[in-house]
Amino acid sequence: MKKYILLFFLLSLLPCLSTACSDDDGSSTPNLTVGKETVDFNSESGSQNIAVTTNVDTWTVKSDKNWCHPSADGMALKISVDESDERYVRKATVTVIAADQTKTITVRQLGYEAAILVDQPSFEVGVIGGEIQFDVTTNVEVAITLPEWITEKPASRAPATVTTPHRYMVKATGLDSQRHGNIEITEVLPAIDPDTEQAEPVSAFVFVTQKGLNEFAEGNGEDVKGDIKIKIVSGTASSFQPGSNIEKSFDGDYSTLYHSSWSNGASNYFPITLTYNFETVTDVDYLIYHPRNNGNNGRFKDTEIQYSADGHTFTKLIDKDFQGSATAGKVTFDQTIQAKSFRFIVKSGSGDGQGFASCAEMEFYAKNPMNFEYSTLFTDASCSELKTGITEDDIAKCEYPFFKNIAYYMIKGKYPAEFRISEFKAYPNPDIQSETHKTNPYSQLDNPTGISVKAGENLIVLVGDTHGYDIGLRVQNLDAPENDGFGGVTYLLNQGINKLTISEQGLVYVMYVTKTLDDPAAAPVKIHFASGKVNGYFDSQNPEHNGRWSELLNKATNRYFDVLGKYAHLTFETSDLRTYTGSKGDELIDLYDKIVYSEQQLLGLEKYDKMFRNRMYLNVMYKSYMYATAYHTAYNRTTMNEICSPEKLKTSACWGPAHEIGHCNQTRPGVLWGGNTEVTNNIMSEYIQTTIFGQPSRIQVEDMGITYRNRYSKAWSGIIATGSPHADFQNLGKNNANDVFCKLVPFWQLELYFGKVLGRTPLQQADKGGFYPEVYEYARNKDYTGMTHGEIQLDFVYACSKISGMNLLDFFTKWGFLTPVDKELDDYGKKQLTVTQDMIDALKQKVNALGGTRPDVALEYISDNTYELYKTKPAIIKGENATHAPKTFTVGSGDNAMTYNGETITIKNWTNVVTYEVKDETGKFILICSGENAPSSVDTFTIPVRWKDGFRLSAVSVTGERIDIPMN
Repeated sequence: MKKYILLFFLLSLLPCLSTACSDDDGSSTPNLTVGKETVDFNSESGSQNIAVTTNVDTWTVKSDKNWCHPSADGMALKISVDESDERYVRKATVTVIAADQTKTITVRQLGYEAAILVDQPSFEVGVIGGEIQFDVTTNVEVAITLPEWITEKPASRAPATVTTPHRYMVKATGLDSQRHGNIEITEVLPAIDPDTEQAEPVSAFVFVTQKGLNEFAEGNGEDVKGDIKIKIVSGTASSFQPGSNIEKSFDGDYSTLYHSSWSNGASNYFPITLTYNFETVTDVDYLIYHPRNNGNNGRFKDTEIQYSADGHTFTKLIDKDFQGSATAGKVTFDQTIQAKSFRFIVKSGSGDGQGFASCAEMEFYAKNPMNFEYSTLFTDASCSELKTGITEDDIAKCEYPFFKNIAYYMIKGKYPAEFRISEFKAYPNPDIQSETHKTNPYSQLDNPTGISVKAGENLIVLVGDTHGYDIGLRVQNLDAPENDGFGGVTYLLNQGINKLTISEQGLVYVMYVTKTLDDPAAAPVKIHFASGKVNGYFDSQNPEHNGRWSELLNKATNRYFDVLGKYAHLTFETSDLRTYTGSKGDELIDLYDKIVYSEQQLLGLEKYDKMFRNRMYLNVMYKSYMYATAYHTAYNRTTMNEICSPEKLKTSACWGPAHEIGHCNQTRPGVLWGGNTEVTNNIMSEYIQTTIFGQPSRIQVEDMGITYRNRYSKAWSGIIATGSPHADFQNLGKNNANDVFCKLVPFWQLELYFGKVLGRTPLQQADKGGFYPEVYEYARNKDYTGMTHGEIQLDFVYACSKISGMNLLDFFTKWGFLTPVDKELDDYGKKQLTVTQDMIDALKQKVNALGGTRPDVALEYISDNTYELYKTKPAIIKGENATHAPKTFTVGSGDNAMTYNGETITIKNWTNVVTYEVKDETGKFILICSGENAPSSVDTFTIPVRWKDGFRLSAVSVTGERIDIPMN
């Protein structure tokens, strides 16, 4: 009878197991479990069978005692023992070995002396109580003593000296704290003469602990039935790249993928046909298409789905546009389909050229009819609230322990709903605004749950009304040594009960994404995480989190913790937030909000009512330093002492995050043509550093040595003084060309002048507009189709002149934008920049036709130290004569070292000077330098040649007036 009970139990688990993974899960990791850890025998010879579960073909077994004889019998372990003539209980250890996995079983056998053996000496029971069962093996008559809150279940008494099962019921508790009790099993001694000395009876104890209501314990979900995953046995593809064949799309591994041929130039490349086959005709209720989780090549777009009952004749089922989405796509059928095969005719996909077709996993499911009916206890499918009138007696009648446990905590008012039960709002697909704004897409993870999961665990998710939308979960594991764990696995949810077997540990996020920017039908969805571990998160915009930063952070149980603001979302290591942020979590996220909001302001998004609807996502990683890419920016853990500290973030550490977020916000190609990937993002870095946080400008104060002193002077000398193209210039030394911070200077000067001097900047304009907001709006709206990098560069000159109302040809000519160039640039890939004289002449005509006046200032020389002078345009006040002294210096080191015999020039007490120009006797520039980092009454710099008669040193005023400085 035992065998049949065990078989029925195992069969009842099959739907659950098939939901967890395919029958062929593709895993090579050995696993091993045994049905019992302790096996007891009476003193006679005998045998017992123990179930063994393993994915290893061959397993072995051994015993450390010669009276105990284990043997492998299929998927069962048979343990036989010899008759014992010993006085006391004897023990043996049986070891089961499967590959590198081992399990041990304790075998005990009675002797002839009185003894009581209990196979399970302790139990832990939940608040709702439940059945406990243990076997007693003894050679004496016994009596059982129970605590009052444990009752015996009816059972037949077995004869003495055999193993007897004992079953008891633990009552539900109403206590807040744990209670403990012992089941005492005592030998019943025969009645003897009162004058005879009574022997001490043998006894044994079973210890029972029952949790209290203040100690929530979610169930393991063993009684919850998940939907049944249907095994794919084979597949074919009309096009595939060798090594990325169709089998990779049903191997159970979301990190591998099917990919169509990389050669996609042929006119008949599409459609691509993929066919998946089952072993037999099977009921199918829905399918899930998992796109690749890195890169976008091949994500399905227009697709026709067909099915076949015999694997040969196919019938059209539906046309589905997967829209090249990065999130999993679910197709639910109007009625159950009986099919042996499914065919996908992919008519278009994402990627270069015509696009491709790719698939990480294709999955098919049948709904499980054996699930709990929520309406017996709860108001809706999320099981988040008991129906009116439900009593404890109603709950006691529930035959599903998992849901019974939830209901009991609820009726007692003790269910820990925070983070377990939440309403989640819909967010637009970030790709929508990425396309309209011509930027990187913002976050996909705007809906953190505060729930963490372990690999292999069953996560029970109860979903309310989905309003007809696809709802999913993303499990992201950032614990990726030497890598970035961003991404993760997506699981699609059904309305009602979902049982998910988690493939990898991580934090859980809800994926509720709309296909349009505004979708009023996408109402919030209530989701109940009935299992998983609460980790929590902090949301500065949630009134319920006000004043709770330290509490929530200290309660966190996971290595990582989510911190949300209005515009930013951080996922950093919990320990780093505790160490470097301390109690200032509100301030930290407010600072990140300020960075993201301010960059969007400068982009003109507030003025034009185009603010991003998704947050900017920042996560910790363990490779590189910092970087930006689609959907997130990433920061090495070694930077956390800087970027988790509010004090450092708003001072020295703001550049890094502003720089990476600036990358995401680069408007391409209008403000990001070839050669400027690491340039125009730093318009934002400078803006955040100086305008928003009031810190010294990096290009002003970073020490460039005795010659240049600062980046302004290095840029003036490398580009303006030499007449070089902005994209191709050289400074002193070897391998000292095309400094991206030098390239930044003219872009930042435009904000200094139009923003800080003329007030055309969001912080000074009531409508939050300004010069750069209008430049970015121009770039968002312009169609650059077919334009070369050189043409886009010249169009930027036109746009700036048009938007400023000024003729900026002189400014851009000096900065090399209007200098002919024909160069292949290495800027995250090869890019050709060509600007010809004919193109320049045409651009000049176009700008002159605008009729703008030329600036009345030396705009090319404005800097962070001098922009205040540009407001009042004061005349130069002369100081002392300059002095010079020989100075030999070296630029670079090793093979790149170059030595110069130069002169150090010192200029004292000259005021209202924006920079100094040094020219040789022919009028050729030698150096342009302001001679300082911070404002000073003494300016000094070193030219790379000896001073000669005929050289000229000039001070330049705001208006461009040159005054010669005598040289002593």
